[in-house]
Amino acid sequence: MHHRDLYIAHRAFWTLETRAKAYEIYMKERKNWKKWPENVDLEEIRKLLEFIPKWDRFFRMNKDPVAVFEVYKEIRPVIVQLKNERLEDVNFTVDLMEQIRQIFDKVAPCSGKAYESTDCSKILHTILPHLIVMWDRKIREGILGDENKNQGAVYALEFLPQMQIELREAIATCMDEKGLSREETIRCIYDMCGYESLPKLIDEHNYIIYTMSDDFKGYIEDQLRVNQINLKECQRLLKKIP
Repeated sequence: MHHRDLYIAHRAFWTLETRAKAYEIYMKERKNWKKWPENVDLEEIRKLLEFIPKWDRFFRMNKDPVAVFEVYKEIRPVIVQLKNERLEDVNFTVDLMEQIRQIFDKVAPCSGKAYESTDCSKILHTILPHLIVMWDRKIREGILGDENKNQGAVYALEFLPQMQIELREAIATCMDEKGLSREETIRCIYDMCGYESLPKLIDEHNYIIYTMSDDFKGYIEDQLRVNQINLKECQRLLKKIP
């Protein structure tokens, strides 16, 4: 992926997705990061469960904070081990992928009715925003070729490592173009894209291409007309849209 694709998709996401602000309010205003992940209490779980339905209209997981808190206590030791991992740097060892699969498969069945893979990715992203990339049915279909490939093992072994490859490519293209160190490049991407975590930027890219594809097509064609992107960028992004 070219780093400009992240930037263009980020701008498109904030232009086209009316729910974008809800994420910012929860993650940067309401969430008490001093309590995460070690000292989470019921109030923090309540805030999380109030946020997710604003982000997902079809949220069907258990909305009882006590029940969700019990699940969180089960996965907390693994979350604590993973809290400092960053997608762009992490080494996907067998043990680490098993840890990710484990927490995914603990959270996804929380509804008691179905395996809620999309909501699970959203919840885990809010807890580990520098490691976990969200997904949905359209994203799974577009990237993995099958929306039903929703299991924790697929997420940990296939999807997340593939997202790391894309992100590292974006960092490399930015380093080459701007002549920056890797650390400077990552800071540059943050600065250009609203200080979002890199996994959040990957999600915005995927979401705008696969989930809002028709709107995004119109958006980039409009951006070309007003000279905000060039023809090469427009053609590259159009090729990505299903």
